[in-house]
Amino acid sequence: MLKQLALALAGTVCFALTPASAQTKTVTLWHPFTLETDMIYGGIKSFNESQSEYKIDARIVPGPQIATELIKAIATGSVPDLVTLDNPVVASFSAQGTLTDLTDLVSKSTYIKPNVYFEGPWASGLWKSKIYAVPRDANTLALCYNADMFKAKGLDPNNPPKTWSELSAAAEKLKDPAKNVYGFGFSAVQGEEGVFQWLPFLHQAGGSVSKLNTPEAAEALKFWADMVKNGTASKDVINQRQYEVTNTFMAGNSAMVLCGPWELPRLQTDAKFDWKLALLPVKDGKNIKASALGGYDWVVPKGAQQVNGAFKFIEFMSNPKILNEGWATGRLAPRNDVVVQNPLWPQAYSIYREQLQSARARGPHPQWPDISKAIQTAMQEALTGTKPADQALAEAAKKIEPILAKTPL
Repeated sequence: MLKQLALALAGTVCFALTPASAQTKTVTLWHPFTLETDMIYGGIKSFNESQSEYKIDARIVPGPQIATELIKAIATGSVPDLVTLDNPVVASFSAQGTLTDLTDLVSKSTYIKPNVYFEGPWASGLWKSKIYAVPRDANTLALCYNADMFKAKGLDPNNPPKTWSELSAAAEKLKDPAKNVYGFGFSAVQGEEGVFQWLPFLHQAGGSVSKLNTPEAAEALKFWADMVKNGTASKDVINQRQYEVTNTFMAGNSAMVLCGPWELPRLQTDAKFDWKLALLPVKDGKNIKASALGGYDWVVPKGAQQVNGAFKFIEFMSNPKILNEGWATGRLAPRNDVVVQNPLWPQAYSIYREQLQSARARGPHPQWPDISKAIQTAMQEALTGTKPADQALAEAAKKIEPILAKTPL
């Protein structure tokens, strides 16, 4: 009996010391994705089961906190091996030299080829011609509208607004103060979400972040401010985050809203009416197609213990077969060679994928948070009527000028 127990223990010890398990290295990962249907969960499971050299050990960090947590980790010299960062903040880390240069690893990669990525997502990971991030997913904005309300007001739900003037006219017709229904909804909150939603209008007007003191920029902000002033949009837009704007849409209090694809799962389950998607209306006479780029990038902090293991996982998650799974939670593939066959919400998929082609990255710039803050202030001032749009933007331009003089966009 004792002999058999000793043999069993010996066998256990031998198993514990087998070369495969002894060499397994842990790759620590930070990400914010809480939906179990997100592709990262299946990806981690498949990666860990497909090989024994590396094992992914993931920690969920809320999206708004990841950058702050990473700054603390860098300061203490205890960084994770891999992080998913919101793409507009990547440049601030790259410029400070706190991320690993992935250029050489990308050049040898099987799946990661710069030419197969959409321009906007790929640009978000570049700094001074070096690659510091690889896009994980992408999102953008489109016009979401209540088709039932269109019909009730005599509008054709199969012919949504295609220009600003058509958007304004439709919103005016759709608003119904007696029923607390606004024609158009958007997020102008004093935060990055507000800037994200307004930038498409700036670019469609022919304006740019580097030239906010121009008639084009003023016209774009005035377009929003006028909607709030005449009651086409709610005064509450200055306090509403994107998910709250979608809430007003699902509650029947907004007939049209700016909406991202991440909202599709709950629109499907919670919206009790016929809803549709359309490309963002363009500025009359300009016809400039533009939208804002959102999404997360993979980055490897400098000082990571398992750089090769982290990059192997990035490669694994960049396989088109994995990226195909992203759309289940409204995550678009950042690559032009990934086309989901028989997608959920086919009409929405077609719209968002087309809109992604004109989605512009915010920056990239190491001081994007400071640039964004100046724009946020101007938006709040114009939409509350504190200052005219042109004055508010001229003051924002003065704050941004020294930043861009040091490091141009």
